[in-house]
This record gives sequence, C-alpha cells and structure tokens, in this order.
Amino acid sequence: MSRFGVYVHVPFCSSLCPYCDFAVVVGRGDMHERYCDALIDEARAQRDIPVATSLFIGGGTPTALSPPLLRDLIERLRAVLPLADGAEVTVEANPESVTATGLREAAEAGVNRVSIGAQSFAPQVLRALGRTHSAEQAANAVAAARAAGIGNVSLDLIYGSPGETMEEWTTSVRRALEEGPDHISAYGLTIEAATPFGKAVARGAMDEPDQDDLAAKYEIACAMLDGDGYRHYEISNWARPGFESRHNILYWTQGEYAGLGIAAHSHRDGVRWWNTRALGRYLEDPTNARDGSDALDDRERAEEWLSLRMRLIDGVSLDEAAARLGRDVRLAAEACEAAGLITLEGDLLRLTTRGMLLENDVTLRLL
Repeated sequence: MSRFGVYVHVPFCSSLCPYCDFAVVVGRGDMHERYCDALIDEARAQRDIPVATSLFIGGGTPTALSPPLLRDLIERLRAVLPLADGAEVTVEANPESVTATGLREAAEAGVNRVSIGAQSFAPQVLRALGRTHSAEQAANAVAAARAAGIGNVSLDLIYGSPGETMEEWTTSVRRALEEGPDHISAYGLTIEAATPFGKAVARGAMDEPDQDDLAAKYEIACAMLDGDGYRHYEISNWARPGFESRHNILYWTQGEYAGLGIAAHSHRDGVRWWNTRALGRYLEDPTNARDGSDALDDRERAEEWLSLRMRLIDGVSLDEAAARLGRDVRLAAEACEAAGLITLEGDLLRLTTRGMLLENDVTLRLL
C-alpha cells in the first residue's frame, strides 16, 4: 500500500509562546465545537482521498479541547476518512493541558501515538520560552500516556533558548531520556520575524541564537541520544527502532497528504496548496478555504527532493541524485567529503555530524 497522510490543525492555545510562528488562536473556548464541526465538513468534502496510513492532529494544542470534544473529533475523523488498518494516529499535547482522562479517551478513540511538547526540563528555560508548564508536568504527561495504553510516546525539545546554559541543556536531554519516550525531537531555536522573539531581535532587545552555542548543544544531543538505544534517523529526530514518525517521513520523502483546518497544507499529484490562516473565513466555509497553491517544475522538484532527503540519516544514492538532477554530483560529493561534511560509502552519501549542522550549505554545494 502506498503511503498517504492526513494532517488536522487544531489552532487553540492557552497562551502564545514568543517563538511560535504557527497559526494559533489564544483562548476562544466558545469556538472549539464550531471549529471541530468545520473540520468534519472539510473532511467530508475531500474528493478521491486515498487510504491514509497516518493521521496527525497538531496545532496549536489539540489537548486544549475538552477530553470529550477531542475524543468526538477523533472518532468523527475516523468515520469520515479512509484509514488503513494499523494507521499511525498522533495527537500533539502540551503538558499543562494533558490529563489522564483525556489521554485515556484519546486512546479509546484510536490514538496510538502522542507527541508531548516538553521543550525543556529547566525551569528558567521554560520561563524564557513562555511555556506555562513545569518539568514535573512534562514527566507526568509521559506517565499519563503510558497509563492510557498509548504505546508510542514522543518528546519535543528546543535548544538555544535565551540564557540556556550547557548544563541546563544537558540536564534536559538527560531528563528526557529518564522518562523513556520512544521518540525524541530536538530542534534549535529559530527566530521568525513576526513573533515576539523576532520583534525583540529587530529592535535590539534580544540577540539571535549564537551559532556556536547551537552547534555545541546539537553535538551534545547527538552524543547522548545516539548512545542510549535511539536511532538517529533524521537531522533533528531520534527513535527507538520501529518508532520513527511515519507521518513526518512522508514530508521528508515528498509523499502526498491532505491538510484540514486553518493554515493546513496539502500535496497531491505534484501540486501543493494551503488553507487560509483566518479563523473567521475558515468557519464561514471550510469547504472553500484554499488560500493559495504552488506547483514545482521538474528541476525545482528534483532540488527539493535532494534537500529533503539529505535530512534523512539513511543517506542519498548518488546514482538516484544524478538521475533526478540530470547531472553527476560525485565530484561535488567528494569535495564535501574532503571537507568532513559527508561520508561516501560506494554509491551512498551520508552527512557527518558536522555536515548535519551545515545541511543547507552541503545541499547547495551538491546542487
């Protein structure tokens, strides 16, 4: 069976994190039910949708919905969308909104994977990131997911936050490992212009993350996670064998997917399109929410393929790259190997740890 994913965006959050550039709506509990109804209307309007091998409910904060409402949404989505047997069904969760009851109801509705936005286990770092949960709440969320019978638990971490020390980052990684998740994501802080952090940087009230600091913390993550039973399968992601994110792999391999909700993106037959970010417009007519589209030509698609595949630790076939790009990349690859950015094993190119830090630069050299 070919793989196909469905992404469902639940934008509601209790507060706005200063680094977040996603489409979020703070508060508005009065809109929760209406929004869920709109999601189902949009799902019903999907035409010729393939059987989905993954369903990812993200945000925002899906667990900001009440447990009965989230369960009802999942059950209605499963009734409307064609899901494969054994499909990966993920819900994102923030620790402060996780309850044992809520995760139990989600599991009973078919959720088999939960992604918990811990971000850090250091109190000062959580405050700097505008997070409203504690380290203990993050640990409790993992325990609640296990108690609910959810067999695939992921933790998200962010490094490079304002004022974060090496000791705090090392402690966060260690604490994450102690919780025993099946999957860990670790992302360096990025500054988006429209966010509070971005505006603070623009007016000189905050510094950009230091690149040397980010590199050192990434290397710490690699050393600690690679040596503790996790497989480093994508630049920012580690998993126990068999627990890689099937849904995210679709994105990294140019797979096809449908997006439901505000700002959700879809990809079918070489065309990408996205929904409006405006909640009011979406609620007026969720079946006509498209806000734009884009179709890559063959050259652009080949270059995107290389950029995405370089992120996967399994590597890139030089022969396949040559076939897609229409030219041999071996000489450029050998120069990257001499610079310590990649390793070459026969036909296979893989990034080194240093190369992972400079992935965009390596890709440009190959192109």
